[in-house]
This record gives sequence, C-alpha cells and structure tokens, in this order.
Amino acid sequence: MTRDDRVAMAGTAALLAALVALALALSVFRPFNNDEIEHVHSAWHVYGGARPYIDFYQHHHPLLWYALAPLLALTGQSASAMHAFRAVFFVLAMAVVWATYRLGLECRLPRPVALLGAVLLLSMTSFTQVAIEVRPDVPQTLFGVLSAIFLVRLGRTGAARDGARAGALAALAFLFLQKAIVVLAFFPVVLAWYVLTGQASWRAMCRAAAAFALAFAAVCLPLVAYLAATGSLEAGVIATWRLAANIPAGRSRWSFLSAAMLRSFLRNAAFWAIAAATSVSFVARRLKADVAVPAVLGLGTAAALVALNRVADRYLVAAMPFLAVAAAAWLSDALEARRARGPRALVVLLAVCLLPAISMVRSIGRSNRNQLARMQYVLDRSAPGERMFDPWRDYNLFRPDVHYFWFHGGGAIAREFSRMTGGRVAAYDTCGLLAAAEPPFVSDRRSDLPRCGLAGLYRPTPFDRFVERAGR
Repeated sequence: MTRDDRVAMAGTAALLAALVALALALSVFRPFNNDEIEHVHSAWHVYGGARPYIDFYQHHHPLLWYALAPLLALTGQSASAMHAFRAVFFVLAMAVVWATYRLGLECRLPRPVALLGAVLLLSMTSFTQVAIEVRPDVPQTLFGVLSAIFLVRLGRTGAARDGARAGALAALAFLFLQKAIVVLAFFPVVLAWYVLTGQASWRAMCRAAAAFALAFAAVCLPLVAYLAATGSLEAGVIATWRLAANIPAGRSRWSFLSAAMLRSFLRNAAFWAIAAATSVSFVARRLKADVAVPAVLGLGTAAALVALNRVADRYLVAAMPFLAVAAAAWLSDALEARRARGPRALVVLLAVCLLPAISMVRSIGRSNRNQLARMQYVLDRSAPGERMFDPWRDYNLFRPDVHYFWFHGGGAIAREFSRMTGGRVAAYDTCGLLAAAEPPFVSDRRSDLPRCGLAGLYRPTPFDRFVERAGR
C-alpha cells in the first residue's frame, strides 16, 4: 500500500467515524416522525394481545411490531421508551452500513473502495435520516442487503445452499415490509444474467432458484400460519396489498417532483450525479463487472419506484446500499483515471459529503424534547383505559384509540377498506366520535372541534394545537 493509499484509507475511516457520530446525534435529538409513533403504538397493541388488521388498523407487514413488543417489557410505558427504540434502530442502521461494506467486499472490491461505499451511504440524508427512525424500512433494507451478499456469492459458487440463504434472508426483509418485493423482483434478472454471461449453468441456477423459493416459503410460513390461526390473514392481505396500493407516496401528482423530494435531491446532488454517471457507465458496459449485481438491484429498484410513482426517501432507502456500492466503484475508477489519489481524493469525498452533512447538523438542532414532553403529559394525565383521538399520530403511544381507524380514518382509504371487507368496520364520523368518546386530549390540526361545535369543551395545554378536555 502506497503512502497515498494509506492517507486515503485513514481519511476515509475518519470521515466514516464522523458520520457515525453524526448519525448517533440524529438518533438522540432529531424530532420523531409520525410513522415512528405509529409503529411504537402498533407494537404496544401487539404487546397487549391485540391482533393487527382485526383489532387495530395497519397497512404494513407485521413482523416489526412482534419484534419490538418484548422491548416494552424492559422500557416500561413512558415517553422515554422512544429513546430506547431509537437506540435499537441506530444499531440496525449501523448494521446496514456494515452489510454494505461486506457487499462491496463480496463483489471483490478492494477494502478502501468497499469502505468508500459505506461512507457514501452514510453521507446520504436519504439514508441516514430514515435509517435512524423506528420504521420497518430499516430491517427490510438490512436483510435485503444480506440476501444480496449471498446472491453475489451464488454467481461464483452456483451452490443451492447460497440460494437458500439468500431466500431465507429475503423472506425476513419481506415480512418486515412488503416493499421488499420491489428489490426482490430483480433477483431473477441477476440469475438470468449469470447464465447469459456464462458464469453459471441453467441447471445450477434453476436449483438455486428452487432452494431460494423453498427457504423463502419456509421462513414466511410460521407467521402466515399464526395470522391465519388468529383470523387476521384475510384482513391483513386486504390492508397490506389491496388497500396499500391506493395509498400514495405523497400529495404531489408526480412523487419525484414533490417539494420534499426536490429538497432531498438538492441536498444529495453530488451523490445523485455520481449515481447518474454510474448508470451511464453501466449501460455502456464500462462499469466493473464485479459490481453488476448491486448496480442492477440499485438502479432497477430506483427506476421501478419512479415507474410506480413511489419516490420518497423511505422507499429509496432500500436501493441506497446497492447504489452506494456501485457508485463507490465508479468514483474510485474515475479518481484513479485522473490520478487523484491521497489528499486529492479526500477533498473530492469531502465535497460529496459536505452539503448532506450540513443538512444533518441543522436537523440535530430541531430537538424532539417538546414531543417527548407532550407524550409524557398525556400518559401522566390519563388513565390506561381512556381512549385517544390522534389521527395525526402525534402523541398517543400507550393508550387505546377511539376507532379502529386510529389514522387514515374519515377519508377514501377507510371507505375503500370498508367496501373491501363488506362493511366490517363501523363508519368513521369525526364529530360523532369526538362527541361519543369524549377523548381527554385532541390534536386539533384541522380545527375539528370548532367544526363539530365542541370547542367549548376543551381548554389549551402548554403545547401548540393540542387541547385537553375541560373539567378534568
């Protein structure tokens, strides 16, 4: 290893350590997304014995809540549990970074280039700000990358056991979140590519595909059987597939042109420019053949999300590790072609990481302290059985809800679900629910209380647009 190589390796490792520290700070201080409150509340439902899709509404696959529920026995039911859940997901996020590095090594990239892929991944706000949150996208991404490691290995070994390992890990990704199917749809493309390029025979790939399918089914079967035994399976299929297909990625007609995504693309402009150059190089067959698999999975997933109009950071996170590995290979070759080694290579890497890092530092300044205070305020001033009206998923962690549709209620989604299930769930009437349930707290973003003639029954709290029933 030359002096320039040692400088580049040390600098890249130092930058990775700084990005890990930044991710940890985000995990502790960044405001909670309403999806995080949704999943902790769902885990609480499961912890109490409730059945997803039957006893409470959800439109995600269920493995996350069953995995998180035991943690509530350790944390207790206080707002500080959110920090414990965030800590778990910080570890999972770092596991994704490690798996990305391992994927680079499996693709036979030199260690400095594999490390570069990990740095590129962690520098992306599209990845880091999503990966530290409590959401199923994170374990889905982790098991998706682990599955891809064995998919890459399969191209060299042709062994059915590698197909089985890839299938078992892919099943875990799928059980955490159904969006994994977008990445998995490109696995057959990789198997066909192995055959067409002469890396493996049709017979070997057919055996591997059969082993993949059997392992996938074997891992899925216990949870599917459990849902069937508890009567949740039919409603779960309706909610997670038929209904979820009608839930848009955002309010914009074209999701990749939404204000949030345009800001995200701007913050990560350097990475996306490298990704665009990587895709051109891949199509022109100038990209290293060793990273063809992550290139297919990353670029294919990103293109599929655009075609499906599902472009959002929480969707793109599944493609980020694959794009990072392919982009690292392209960037390394581009720097070498220009003889940009050692300190010069580090300057380029710092330039790529600068704008996203600034954005993440600014995000740390917006503390989650006020959110935690509101959550604890509700828990301290309510009885365990009191039902809450929290359609925005702002504050209710560990209290029951006024309706099955505790979110996504009162609109087309609830009406469509009722139609699909033959009217099994009672109609969602906001004013009727507020009048009948008399929830002790209301997050009144839409001014529902004045519209329903109930504003006089509630008094302000120390929190914005959040009121408490008078006389308590």
